[in-house]
Amino acid sequence: MEANPPNPIRMYGHARCPAVPPVRGMLNRAGVPYVYINIHNDPAAAALVQQINNGNESVPTLIFPDESTLTEPTPRQLRERLAQFGYHVPWTARLIGHGWKILIVAGVAFAIIRALGWL
Repeated sequence: MEANPPNPIRMYGHARCPAVPPVRGMLNRAGVPYVYINIHNDPAAAALVQQINNGNESVPTLIFPDESTLTEPTPRQLRERLAQFGYHVPWTARLIGHGWKILIVAGVAFAIIRALGWL
């Protein structure tokens, strides 16, 4: 992430939201310039997020250079929106948003393999 990129995406979040790290990871891996704002440290940012999200502090909330917004995006929604701005999301970044699914599938597969006595 650049220090002061031109027209960066603004990403609003807070440390306790489990959806924030995957979105930040995807932005970082795609090389997208963005500024992260913790709404728990910035009352004006919290008010803006509430205004965008009908009174809710829903995060992550992203504001793009054209002032369009995206709140609590799925990995696919975020990839598609980034593509609209000319960013390519590498396959490694795609894994980040699906990490929890990959862990569940791996755990279930491991349990089945063990139950069948193959390990």
